[in-house]
Amino acid sequence: MQKNSYMYCGQMLAISSALALTGAALAQSEDSKGFDTVVITAPPNSLTQNSIDSAKENVKTIPGGASIVDLNHVREGRQSTWSDSLGLAPGVFIQDRFGSEEARISIRGSALSRTYHSFGIKVMQDGVPINYADGFFDMQTVDPNASRYVEVLRGPNATTYGATTLGGAINFFAPTGYSNPGNVARAEMGSFGYNKVFGSTAGIGKPDATSGNVWDYYVAGSQTKQDGFRDHAEMENQKILGNFGVKVSKDMESRFYVAAVRSRSQLPGYLTKAELESNPSMAASNVSTATAPSTVAGVYSYRVDANRRRDVDTQRVANKTTVRDGNTIYEFAAYAMNYSLWHPIDSIVEQNAKSIGGHLKATRFLDQHQISVAYLPSAGSTKGTAKNTNNQGVATSGPTSDYNQQSKNDSFFIEDKYKSSERTTWVAALQYDRANRKVTDVGVSASAIANNYDYTFSQWSPRVGVTHDLTPSNQVFASLSRNFEAPMFGTAGNSTTAFKPQNGTTFEVGTRGEERYGEHQYGWDATYYRANLQNEFLTSCANAACTTSTTTNVPKTLHQGVEWGLSHLYDKTWDTRIALLYSDFKFVDNAAVGNNALPGLPPVIVRGEVLYRFGAHVGGKPSTYVGPKFEWVPTRAPMDYANTVYNDSYALLGFKAGQAIDKKWSWFLDARNLTDKKYAATTNISANYTAVPGDGRRYYPGDGRSVYFGIEAKLD
Repeated sequence: MQKNSYMYCGQMLAISSALALTGAALAQSEDSKGFDTVVITAPPNSLTQNSIDSAKENVKTIPGGASIVDLNHVREGRQSTWSDSLGLAPGVFIQDRFGSEEARISIRGSALSRTYHSFGIKVMQDGVPINYADGFFDMQTVDPNASRYVEVLRGPNATTYGATTLGGAINFFAPTGYSNPGNVARAEMGSFGYNKVFGSTAGIGKPDATSGNVWDYYVAGSQTKQDGFRDHAEMENQKILGNFGVKVSKDMESRFYVAAVRSRSQLPGYLTKAELESNPSMAASNVSTATAPSTVAGVYSYRVDANRRRDVDTQRVANKTTVRDGNTIYEFAAYAMNYSLWHPIDSIVEQNAKSIGGHLKATRFLDQHQISVAYLPSAGSTKGTAKNTNNQGVATSGPTSDYNQQSKNDSFFIEDKYKSSERTTWVAALQYDRANRKVTDVGVSASAIANNYDYTFSQWSPRVGVTHDLTPSNQVFASLSRNFEAPMFGTAGNSTTAFKPQNGTTFEVGTRGEERYGEHQYGWDATYYRANLQNEFLTSCANAACTTSTTTNVPKTLHQGVEWGLSHLYDKTWDTRIALLYSDFKFVDNAAVGNNALPGLPPVIVRGEVLYRFGAHVGGKPSTYVGPKFEWVPTRAPMDYANTVYNDSYALLGFKAGQAIDKKWSWFLDARNLTDKKYAATTNISANYTAVPGDGRRYYPGDGRSVYFGIEAKLD
């Protein structure tokens, strides 16, 4: 499979290059037929990588939940985890698991009960997927610091990337030499031994005297370390990311992407409710034995650096080529990713995953129509083993499971955005997905061999929607779409009987925009959605200690909610940002639990900040800011299907301050959980905790009181 994977990747790259040249030829031939040509008068920019302004304009053509996160706002505080970057993004539920780069993330209830190694969202860097071919993704493979903005397309609104999952897509966009020339250096440090250094450089080369080609580049690197709020929660990673573009002409550009990540994380584990309330900084207790004594008797078990951890190494290469032929734009992409995992937990899990894919896309502007067609293939193989362990990182047996998981996906879509008037645009799309999942396990255990299967799934997914501009700066929208997601493989400590694809229908309606009233400037993004799902993937504990879990298909469920984001700027001084997420998820006429609430997410979560800005203007706004920030979960959240155990509500208060000293230097102070609240940021999920109480270790504590400081320099 490895050899075939590289051959397939090479074929994709060859096809990409060949079609790019074909597109250039078409550009010449079609021009002679008299198609209108778009005249470019804007400053030089990348053809392959949208600027943040272009991305914001594109959101206005989407008839559903979609938004852009400007990471320059995020960089006014600590920017280490995905939660830092996406905490105020409308519709995104995200919680750090133990203050590291790994978090629980869900959009519209995607992977609702999954507390690690998530799925249900297509995650991308610069439009190139970082998911395994079966749909799983790990957050370690992205560095938010190396991105200018994040595109969040919720639910079926991610069709343009071939995503019809419940959660949609999250796309991190790095700067280019055009958008971010110069050098940046940034350092952050703070509580629990946290420190991070980041640096980047970008620029544009001089046009080649012979060919006229123009090169640009962006390269970024970072290192992050922390001891962690909890015992046995040390983490460190090193990341490097770059993109290099060559503009052959004003209508043709090819961009190459590279990334490499080394991540090392200790896993402190879940606590009981009593442990959470007495000492949330402790690590979880395993069963003590004569060969694995407690470090502190009765508190937590013996741990070494080689025990209870996740070590990840990943590398990624990609190419994206864009050709503009008058009113037609062609885009060709190919990528390859390698992922290696060493994961000593209840068994020692070792994996190597290879994923390849790409896309061929054409967009034609024809009178009032914008017509897009695309083909998005991907394939991958995950080879892994599981071995018994002495709980100190040493295998005590040969493989009990020795598997090869293979995925192949083909997606086709066509979309027409028809502008029926100056204010109204209708959208119609149709996507076809075909996915194959095959597992071959030659392990010695009967349960491993019983997991072997070879299934193919397919579905047509139509979508219709409309946007209507009430004014040039605000609009309303509505859409009706089908969902589709093929099953994922079982993972470390997780088996699956989910052999049916998750699908359903999503309806949504909403509004977004901005308005000025005197000294008041408002911005908003509000969406109501309702998704009726069949065969939803739910994961729950499979034994009393929750050391293993099982993913199953649930026949019928309902997901509905409100995704709301609001910004308010008064007199260019009082700057308020709030994100509210209301979620109403439930079983539908289930034989075991009726119409109980689905566990996993709190019904309501509110995050926000209120900053007072003052001082001399730097970069178009007052240089100094200071003010509180908060997180409020006002109601408890169910933790099992039977709704017998709940995670408590909580409220957190923080504080942020900073200053742009001049156009080059800036600093920030970011204080969190000032009241030192003891709370669970996330929990484990079970079918019925009362019927099978287990050892009670279900809670992942949030960090205690912490303070972070950072400084950044932008040098030409």
